[in-house]
Amino acid sequence: MTKEAGFFLAVEGDDLQAVKGLLREEPHLATARDESGATALHHAAFLGNRAIGDLLLEAGADINARDGKHGATPTGWAAEHWREHGGLLAIEIEDVVFAIQRGEADWVMRFVTRHPALRSAVDRDGIPVAQHAAQSADPRIRQYFRHVPR
Repeated sequence: MTKEAGFFLAVEGDDLQAVKGLLREEPHLATARDESGATALHHAAFLGNRAIGDLLLEAGADINARDGKHGATPTGWAAEHWREHGGLLAIEIEDVVFAIQRGEADWVMRFVTRHPALRSAVDRDGIPVAQHAAQSADPRIRQYFRHVPR
């Protein structure tokens, strides 16, 4: 097994001591990439391992490195688990409400296509995003929210 493979196994296995030891021996591992082009920080972020993530950052890992498959950053990987359950960032909800209020149908479509869970989200005041859309003067915006999941 290569040092890189062992390093990624240690990160994925939540073995902080092994990761520390390997970084001491081979500091370049902080920026190593796996076969898909992801860094160890991507994997630590996906697994929600803050201690290993912080250690990797201290060792020089790039917080905004993009993986080779999706072009995603470690922050994107961190959110991915919750995305699978329909999770949204508050800023995404507020941005789509802003786009609806401005009548920016192309932006609304872009947001809703990327994150269908926006159809059932509520804004910071508890108002459904779909209600904002229903009040839009633009029929395209209203259309994007016609079939709101209950």
